Amino acid sequence: MKATIFSGEIRNGQGKGVHFTQLDWVRHQCQEKLGIEPYPGTFNLILKNSEEIIRWKKLRKKTGISITPPDSQHCAAHSYPVRINSFLPGAIIYPNVSDYPEDKLEIISSIHLRQTFSLTDGDIVQIEINHPLEIQAVVFDIDGTLIDTLEAYRICTEKAFAPLKIPITTNIIRHYFATHQPFWESLLPTDTSNHILAAADLETKALQYFPDALRKYGQIIPSLSQTIAKLCSKGLKLGIFTGSTSEVLEPLKKQNLLSYFHAITTAEDINHHKPHPEGLQHCLRQLKVEPTEAVYVGDTTMDIQACRAAGTKSIAVLSGAGDCSKLAAEGPDRIIHSHRNIPAIVSRKYEK
Repeated sequence: MKATIFSGEIRNGQGKGVHFTQLDWVRHQCQEKLGIEPYPGTFNLILKNSEEIIRWKKLRKKTGISITPPDSQHCAAHSYPVRINSFLPGAIIYPNVSDYPEDKLEIISSIHLRQTFSLTDGDIVQIEINHPLEIQAVVFDIDGTLIDTLEAYRICTEKAFAPLKIPITTNIIRHYFATHQPFWESLLPTDTSNHILAAADLETKALQYFPDALRKYGQIIPSLSQTIAKLCSKGLKLGIFTGSTSEVLEPLKKQNLLSYFHAITTAEDINHHKPHPEGLQHCLRQLKVEPTEAVYVGDTTMDIQACRAAGTKSIAVLSGAGDCSKLAAEGPDRIIHSHRNIPAIVSRKYEK
């Protein structure tokens, strides 16, 4: 599908966008529907090309995701997911008011756009309307994407560290998944003797506790079977690539969902961890799909980096360890609240 692109000149706003984007109902709907936790305020662009103004007017009549107020005291709006300067996820917010300027675009994002792109009034910014990603396959991460495993990992880690009386919080586990920085070594006191061996021993113990913790606390993110059914109905191939061991697949086995996936790659199949592209490449070879015809869905910046290294499209999902602003700053092709949003933003690419 041909890209729909607008170019606008930055203009300073009146400050009303700050109040609007911080309303609870606006923030909630932006997160659920757009995958955006809005940075306070809006980014104002003025269209200079008359043809673009006409195209924008036509687009408003055809499409848009509603931002609906809880009562008549507030203004409703329509939104249009975009990529800003071919990189950053965002959305146009169009208030449903009669006197709104025809040439004005108000943009929201999860990060400060002027600082990110070093922009000032008068600079030109390009906005591309998001159309469905044309692909042949969807490959999924597991942890935080299909299964909520944070509590399971916290419990098994807490048990391993219990003799040392070191508290393990969910935020600690979330930070590890989001960064993949050295974990076991960093939690040990710096004066621990045989530091590396002690860390390895703790990891071994935690892995022994993991299967039981996963059975008790690992939860499939709701509506997964419906998402799978919708993607299969589009004729898309489905795959899994997880940096975890194959034990993490157990909740999917229990729900008889693994049979829908045409290829599965786990930590046992590869030598290099994300963001190295090996795992994605391994899975795509099994699927017999070219990287440009696939999208990888994951919840961390390393997942997006792995996509870039492998040459696939990327969808960042907010259901796991990743922070919205950090995920957006990594430049995914799309950002969504949950796997439930995927069927609406992908379509099958047919061979010519």
